[in-house]
Amino acid sequence: MAQEGLLEQLRAELSCPVCLDLLTDPVTLDCGHHCCASCLQQRWQDLLDILPCPVCQHHCAYRKLQKNSQLSALADMVKQLPSSGSKRKQQQQQEQDQPLCEQHQQVLSLFCEQDLQLVCVQCRVSCEQQGHSLTSIEEAAAEYRKKLKSHLQILKKQLIDAHKGLEMQILKKNDFIEKFHSGESELRLEFDGLKQFFKKEFDLNDYRLTLSMTSASQNFIESKRQILACRSVTWTLLRDLHEMNLQTDLHLLLTVRSLQHQLSRCEGLEIPTTSSYKFDKVTYSLPPHYFGLQNMLSKFHTDLTLDPETAHQNITITHDRNTATFSHGNMAAAYSPDPNALTSHPAVLSSEGFDSGRHFWMVEIRDKGVWSLGVCKKSFPRDALTATLPHNGCWQLQQSTCMQPYAPTVQALGVFLDYELGEISFYDWNNKTHLCTLTDTFTGKLMPYFSATPTSLTLTMSLIKHEC
Repeated sequence: MAQEGLLEQLRAELSCPVCLDLLTDPVTLDCGHHCCASCLQQRWQDLLDILPCPVCQHHCAYRKLQKNSQLSALADMVKQLPSSGSKRKQQQQQEQDQPLCEQHQQVLSLFCEQDLQLVCVQCRVSCEQQGHSLTSIEEAAAEYRKKLKSHLQILKKQLIDAHKGLEMQILKKNDFIEKFHSGESELRLEFDGLKQFFKKEFDLNDYRLTLSMTSASQNFIESKRQILACRSVTWTLLRDLHEMNLQTDLHLLLTVRSLQHQLSRCEGLEIPTTSSYKFDKVTYSLPPHYFGLQNMLSKFHTDLTLDPETAHQNITITHDRNTATFSHGNMAAAYSPDPNALTSHPAVLSSEGFDSGRHFWMVEIRDKGVWSLGVCKKSFPRDALTATLPHNGCWQLQQSTCMQPYAPTVQALGVFLDYELGEISFYDWNNKTHLCTLTDTFTGKLMPYFSATPTSLTLTMSLIKHEC
């Protein structure tokens, strides 16, 4: 009997806490408890991060656990020993561990779908359970596990959606912060530009006012001197004529020549007019870009298209006439240039030209090289090697993309033409900064101009369309 007790105790120690049978392919958990690998896999099947021990509910860190070969060998040895009725006793023990019906004191072996509770066999024939749908515990548990699995899938999806939503929210937050800092920098640049502009305007107008004040003061001084001199002469004549009037007739006629002279002086005397000076009020107007590049874009943007007939032989124009690719030595063997093509240097013009108004267009430049943007007269020579200078009818900004290995190879630039004012301005759209302004007196039609130097091995210019 003592041996049987020890054997039953050994069987209990080597039994799986899930299936209650001897361990099969046992694994050892972090907490020290043992379990069948298949039982544990079934128990953790629908779980995500929380993997509890079936005995103590300790959270395990990993799904893949090390198999315990010693326990496996020991369990196999115990399985070969005679059972001595252990299975029957174990079944009796399991029945003792199962909950009993409070009314009939029998094992709860059935499940009532209507009342959602466990019942015994005796409850099946009772009046309360008549007509109710009763199933075995295994079938009911399997059905509810299906429902659990479906809800687990829904919750998994919701959890994944929540993670995605959180990531999207973080991205939106970071995007907002980036736009905030960009807007703050843009605002500072705009205000710094305004400060510089107002300082320059103040100094210029203050200088003009000083010159005007100096000129007016000199005029006032000269006018005052002339009036004082006239008053002095008048006073002298008045005194002399008054003295002559007091003389006797004889003496008056004796000095008649002197009298005639004084009278002629009186007739020729003119009182100087007082000096007047018109004050010209200081006026100035802000250039368009000080109202904001975005405002300038919305008000004056003009969509352009490239003119393939004017393209140099080393330039490829896309079918939508929106992009020009400059390639060194791209000429075909039997190339026949168009009469309107620029053959002296790699350049292309737009199909649109302007002889009045304000116009703004944007260009995106990719890759590295030396490029030029601006306008030229429609009559600008196409085949002669003419310098692209203002006196030859070409106003342009020439720059090169940075040749550093990790420098950005995409630039966005804006060009603003004010025909009547005689200005063409260039802006760095990425940094929202003003690059330079060229001034002149424009005559005739001006054509937007795009060029690259022959040393630029590959360079792409694309017109940026404005989306309202």
